[in-house]
Amino acid sequence: MTARILVADGSATTRIMMKVRLAAACYEVMTASSSKQLLRSLADDTPDLVILGSALTDCDQVSVCKLITQQQPGITILALTTASGRIQILRAGATGALDPGVNEQMLLARIRGLLREDDQGSGLLFSMAEAPAPFEDSWAGNVALVADSPARALRWRYLLQSQLNCRLSINSPEEALAAAAAGHSADLYLIAAHIGGNGDGLRLMSELRSRQGSRNAAFIVADNKERGDFSTIALDLGAGDVLPLELTDGGDIEIAKLTLQKQLQRKRRADSRRDAERRNREWAITDPLTGLYNRRYAEPRLSKIADAAMRDRQAFAAMILDLDYFKSINDNYGHAAGDAVLCEVARRLQAVVADRGILARLGGEEFLVVLPQTDERLAYRIAEDIRRAIGMHGTPLPRLSGGGEIRVTASVGIAIGDRYGANDTATDLAKLVLERADQALIAAKAQGRNRVMMGADDAWLRA
Repeated sequence: MTARILVADGSATTRIMMKVRLAAACYEVMTASSSKQLLRSLADDTPDLVILGSALTDCDQVSVCKLITQQQPGITILALTTASGRIQILRAGATGALDPGVNEQMLLARIRGLLREDDQGSGLLFSMAEAPAPFEDSWAGNVALVADSPARALRWRYLLQSQLNCRLSINSPEEALAAAAAGHSADLYLIAAHIGGNGDGLRLMSELRSRQGSRNAAFIVADNKERGDFSTIALDLGAGDVLPLELTDGGDIEIAKLTLQKQLQRKRRADSRRDAERRNREWAITDPLTGLYNRRYAEPRLSKIADAAMRDRQAFAAMILDLDYFKSINDNYGHAAGDAVLCEVARRLQAVVADRGILARLGGEEFLVVLPQTDERLAYRIAEDIRRAIGMHGTPLPRLSGGGEIRVTASVGIAIGDRYGANDTATDLAKLVLERADQALIAAKAQGRNRVMMGADDAWLRA
């Protein structure tokens, strides 16, 4: 999908030139000359990125930036401003800033980097989330400084430590990689583009971005202005921003502080999005009460196990178990007691099944166990282990339900997946096995409960 970029600039010539340059790079471009047009565009069709040029016809650049962040908190803003205005625009909420005379390669690299970072956290889950909170200066992060010399690293730390409430550590490239491999990644790496030789810092950043422990860190590359091509490459390789190699007291430090803060902010937002997406994925496939898988996850997994069994000519087993007289527990002791029983049964099931197969709660007091590479005899033995584990000891009840213990038993129906026709699919086999297991469960209940039964089409277990 083509990214949408809104160019806001008071100069018609600048808007036209920018639109031509961006359209040539296959971006969808909108323009605005006034704050009214800009706010209307934000409301009607939220862009992926706002490029904020010179003052609009009715508002100065800093005020426009504040208006944008008020209407669309968290939106990505790239401001084109002179060095003297960079601090103000970053304070006003801009994500990044470039000189108005920046060359096309650097501009496009910066745009690609900003869109790439936003795309990693985009999607339905994020669009449904609340707007990200503004950056809090009190939030501490771990920043690793990897300079081209110990003296420069010490100077960076000296200049930045009073500006940031962060832990600043000095690392060699080897130390940075070793820490990441050990699970001690920094939240942000400030890396000199050239350490021992040309581009060593960029190679280090690429290595860190490829490692499991540090791939989600933020990266800033420091480079000499005379070597601007390396800054462009750094952005394309994944750097969130670039800073001058030589930081001096005054404006450079303030810009460096704001740049590091904004990259830490973006990392924190990205981490929150990933955590939210992970939780939503887990919730989508997990029963919230017991922590077991739910039917939505278990049935497709059963089909995959059936497919593997058909391919390898091996048997697999499916068990459906149901707690006996469970309704009476809810009726006599309350639903809190019923929930406690379900959680305890789930725990005992996990202890027996462990990593031998798939365990899921189908709903109510009904559970499913799927065991790959399992024949009748082994399935029956495991089912008996499950039945005994559930019924051997009482289950403690919550104090509000009267306390004490209650004994629960379970009926189990088993079916073996080892017979199928030439035209059967894995889905057909999975459905058939579930039906036979369910029929076996019904038979177990009809014959007195608290017992294990094999499916009608399966051979009876003989001792």
